[in-house]
Amino acid sequence: MSTRNKGGRPSKFTPATRRKILKSVGRGMPLTHAANVAGVSYQTFLNYRRDRPGFDEAIGNAIAKGIEARLKVIERATKSPDESIRLRSACWFLEHTAPEFFARNRVEVTGANGLPLAGAIAVYLPQKSGGGTIAPLIAATPRKELGNGN
Repeated sequence: MSTRNKGGRPSKFTPATRRKILKSVGRGMPLTHAANVAGVSYQTFLNYRRDRPGFDEAIGNAIAKGIEARLKVIERATKSPDESIRLRSACWFLEHTAPEFFARNRVEVTGANGLPLAGAIAVYLPQKSGGGTIAPLIAATPRKELGNGN
């Protein structure tokens, strides 16, 4: 093995940097913040992750272990003797694992009664005849919503 210096700046990804990132990610920190805590830019983090599949796998493992640890806490809380703690932990779990059914704040992207949203598009161009008025070229009206037949 050659001890000759290859030139250029030394890598910021030392074993200590790697450990800081994996610890932060395991605690639930977003990847952008974990890179900043370790002293590297997010782009450098992404490049390192792309170029080293072992590091990418370690990131995935750290995230999975962090999730598992938090789920164990939630499971313990569901077995609490205090009913209010059991209820809150069960509600939290359902709201976050199946938000389409249990979330408190849902955003509806349909019209009334589950019908598609109705919309209208109109394009207005000036008349060529020099009258100075503006006439609609295309006018679309919203579809009549199906309801009780009225």
